Amino acid sequence: MKAQVKVSSNGLEAYVTVSADENEEITRDQIISQLQANGIVYGILEEAIDDLIKKKTFSIPVLVALGKEPINGEDGQVVMIQQEKQDLTEQVKNRVDLRELPSRARQIVKAGQEIAEIIPPSPGTEGKNVFGRSLNPKPGKPPQLKLGKNVKLSEDGKKIIAAVDGMLIAKADGLIDVNEVLIIKGDVDYATGNIDFPGEVQISGDVKPGFSVKAKGNISISGVIEAATVISYEGSVSALGIKGREKGIVKAKEDVVAKFLENAIVEAGQSVIVNGPITNSQIKSAVEVKATGNKGMIAGGMIVAGFAVEAEEIGSPLGIRTTIEIGFDPQTREEIKVIRAKLELDKENLTKLVNIYRTLKALMEKNQGQLPPDKMEIYKKVGQSMINLRNTIEMNEKQLQELEAQIKEKLTRAKVIARKILHPGVEVTIFEKRFYADRTLEKVIVLVENQEIRLGGYSSDSQVGT
Repeated sequence: MKAQVKVSSNGLEAYVTVSADENEEITRDQIISQLQANGIVYGILEEAIDDLIKKKTFSIPVLVALGKEPINGEDGQVVMIQQEKQDLTEQVKNRVDLRELPSRARQIVKAGQEIAEIIPPSPGTEGKNVFGRSLNPKPGKPPQLKLGKNVKLSEDGKKIIAAVDGMLIAKADGLIDVNEVLIIKGDVDYATGNIDFPGEVQISGDVKPGFSVKAKGNISISGVIEAATVISYEGSVSALGIKGREKGIVKAKEDVVAKFLENAIVEAGQSVIVNGPITNSQIKSAVEVKATGNKGMIAGGMIVAGFAVEAEEIGSPLGIRTTIEIGFDPQTREEIKVIRAKLELDKENLTKLVNIYRTLKALMEKNQGQLPPDKMEIYKKVGQSMINLRNTIEMNEKQLQELEAQIKEKLTRAKVIARKILHPGVEVTIFEKRFYADRTLEKVIVLVENQEIRLGGYSSDSQVGT
């Protein structure tokens, strides 16, 4: 028997060509011995050798050893973590609220939230050729990290996390951003859906009827809010105008600014500033309501402000009822009422405790400083209760003084200013002091002095005249 061994150029395949007579006996050990003589020790295919012998496959190369090809490592990846999406579909009488559906496309994340996982490259799997020599794999490449705005690596470097609340943006080039500003190019309608965003919102169009925009930061709207709900939890709301149709509401922790209000419901933690008319609107402002400019008028509706209301004209020549309340602070008034009631009760209880204490003290002095154990226990408890109650009374009196000082400060600053005309039909209440305009008043200020309503003259140089 003659056996010729040939190995492939990559060392992963070994072939043997056997030359022998038809009747010559050939064994597996003979062929394996020939392979070993040629240095082939790995991946020997014994079944292939047995088949060669059985079928007497002579003079033809037969694959008798097969190496293990190395497996190259996989490249590292940045994999977005699937965010849990709240089911925003609201079904009422088997109808789906289509205003909520587009919001599913916006991925809102919170500061500290994990938004992507960094998968490191794998080293690959080692191979071996038929000579038993190791074949090293090609390791994977590290991932290309592209950290955009408001994202950062976790401490262990395995995750990408949001640095702020905002909207997650994963761009085609692999860049990951978290935007604190949501920009809507156009109207808020069925295409955009309702908006609830943890940052600032900028809208270039209108907010259509029945839709809502809620944001943690400022909300700026280039168009009109039409019978919609717009709420800024920590900032201001600005818009071209507000057409409320007595539906929806516009609220801001700080200011609400617009060029006109029409049948609107508005609440502001600070000021409402309108560079134009306010008509038939319900407004509450912790500081002031101003209608500025030549068209700055307030006609109809109810205006409630902490300190001041000011406009070119207030009311209407047609005598439309316009109600203005200054300094109306039900929360503060309720606090004062509760504190006064508590002080009255605490002082009454203190008087009772003092009487008990004096009785027990007199009895103790009569008995040369001694009291029965049960009465001594009462004596000590009453003494401690008196100390605690006096501290409580002192604290509540201080709080009452502070609240009353706030009311007094508001009273001195409270005023209603009609820079041109205050029309008949306007009702003004300043800290429960009421004034009703039964005639036209020009350039007038309504204020309180010495606990009474007083009318003063208005001029651009000095707000209060003689």
